[in-house]
Amino acid sequence: MGMATRIYGCIVEYGLLQGALQQSVYDHNERIINEIPLMDPYPPISRTMFAITSAPPDDTGPILSYSGRIIHFGANVKSLEYDWKEWKSKFEDLLTKLLWLSADVHFKPEYADIQTFKWRIDLLKWQITAGTQIESVKPEYWEFEGDKTWENL
Repeated sequence: MGMATRIYGCIVEYGLLQGALQQSVYDHNERIINEIPLMDPYPPISRTMFAITSAPPDDTGPILSYSGRIIHFGANVKSLEYDWKEWKSKFEDLLTKLLWLSADVHFKPEYADIQTFKWRIDLLKWQITAGTQIESVKPEYWEFEGDKTWENL
């Protein structure tokens, strides 16, 4: 019998554009999230873990995508701390497919405090500009911050 590990967080979508170019970012990210498999071998990254914040279709509600929409996710998984390194690798693979600015993962095993991991795009290395082809986000374009001791489990 294992213990539950709660994993949750959000990815802040690249939202520094306007008009058709910003819409192409939205469309791209929605396609990538919809392509995540419903079933994924342990440790899972499953489509049902993810949702994208959006405004009402008639735009009469509050602005929920100021500087980018939020792609939020969460799950309760059995003893994920022992497979953190593999889950992190899968998550980073997803990040290379999305167009984003930052990502935060909160990791809470039953027997320890919440661990927070952060990924931030260095906008001096990568950004989307009008008139150029959108390049995918590579690991060398981001900075990672988190408790390194979890890497050794």
